[in-house]
Amino acid sequence: MFRRRKTILVDSDILVVGGGMSGCGATYESRYWGRDLKVVCVEKANIERSGAVAQGLYAINCYMGMQWDENQPEDHVRYARNDLMGLVREDLGYDIARHVDSTVHKFEEWGLPIMKDPETGRYLREGQWQIMIHGESYKPIVAEAARKAATEVYNRIMVTHLLNDKSRPNRVAGAVGFNVRTGDFYVFRA
Repeated sequence: MFRRRKTILVDSDILVVGGGMSGCGATYESRYWGRDLKVVCVEKANIERSGAVAQGLYAINCYMGMQWDENQPEDHVRYARNDLMGLVREDLGYDIARHVDSTVHKFEEWGLPIMKDPETGRYLREGQWQIMIHGESYKPIVAEAARKAATEVYNRIMVTHLLNDKSRPNRVAGAVGFNVRTGDFYVFRA
């Protein structure tokens, strides 16, 4: 099956392993913070439909609505603390909550269809925290942003090991893996 396997070396400044929502987000942010750097994203499937959000969603569960003074990050921290019976890192919950609205607005700019009240223009809610979306295209929309941000995207590469920096052993300096269709071996250096 894999008779003519090749070894392919890929150098990058920033290597993102995984092309799910977090990997696509990391790829996008890497381009923002590293404008002139070579950003490479590696995914074992295809970034268009990989990860837990691949099938789509029907709602976004943590929208604050701060521009309409509906909720504030403190409200979400209070909700999470109550819901989780006190077992919550409030500092992390707050930090995440304060970024949700701007992230949702960015998704909408990229083309995510979000249901709105035709009279007020506000997002339609189901309960205090959820806003309703047509989310079957959620992952492809985010993947497109990652693809535009990345210098290169490698789909169908199963990363098997991380490579440590020779002089700084606590620093990851790359990864190795293989193409699941051709068997080619990849060495990613970052």
